[in-house]
Amino acid sequence: MRRWGEMFEGQFTIKIDTSHTYQLEGVANLENNNVYDTWRFKDISLESGKIYGLVGEYGIGPMYLSYFLGGRIEFDNLRVFCNDVELSKEMLRQISWNLEPHREKYKNALVKKSIQKALDKTGRKEDFEVVADKFILTEPRYDRKLCQLSGERWRASAALGYANGKKIFFAPHKSSNFYYQMCQSCLLKALRELTADGAIVLLPVGSDDVMKHIADECIYLNPEYDIAALKERYAELCGKEEWIV
Repeated sequence: MRRWGEMFEGQFTIKIDTSHTYQLEGVANLENNNVYDTWRFKDISLESGKIYGLVGEYGIGPMYLSYFLGGRIEFDNLRVFCNDVELSKEMLRQISWNLEPHREKYKNALVKKSIQKALDKTGRKEDFEVVADKFILTEPRYDRKLCQLSGERWRASAALGYANGKKIFFAPHKSSNFYYQMCQSCLLKALRELTADGAIVLLPVGSDDVMKHIADECIYLNPEYDIAALKERYAELCGKEEWIV
C-alpha cells in the first residue's frame, strides 16, 4: 500500500472544499494565547512550488487559513484534499512547519545540531554545509537556539523544516514592514529554496504593498462592506444625526 506521505513527493495540489459545511465562517483561538481570527469559508486551491500571500486585516482570516493548512485548527466539516485524496488534520500537521519557531517545541533547537540530526533521519543526500549555504545560515550562529535568532530566525526555521522534509510552511500574521525587513535579511532566498523543493509557503499579511513583490500569488480575504446599509442602520438608530464622512 502506498504511504500517504508519498503524495507530497512530486507535484501536488491542496484543495479546501466547503460544500459539506453548514457554517459560513470559523473562529479559532490561535496559539492558545487568546488571540482570535475568523475566516469566512470559501473553496481554495493551492499548488506546490508556490509562495502564497494571504492578504487581509487580522481578524478576517489570513492567520486562520495559514494555521488551518498547518493542521492546527479543527476542520468544522470542511474537507481538505491532496491530489483528490482526502486529508485529516493530523496528516496536514505531519507535513507542515511553522516558520515562526517561538511557540513551537523546536524553538530551543540548536541550528547546526538539529539540522544535521534531521538530515540523518530523513536521509536527504545533502550535508549541513549545503543546507547552510542554501538558506544563508551564518557560522557564528550555528550553535544558537532558533528562538535566540532575529533576522536569521525564519531562515534557520525554514532550513530545519526543509531538512525534516516538510511540504507546507505556514506563518503567523505579520505586517508588510516585517516582510520588507526580513527580505533585506535574505528571507526570500530561503523561501525560494522551499518552493524549489516542491513546498507550499503561506504568508499572512495585512496588505499586498510588499507581498505582491514576494509571492507567486496573493489570495485576498478582505470582505465586501455594505456601507449604504450601514448608513441606513445608523439613521435608524441615531435619527437626525449626520453620518460622519
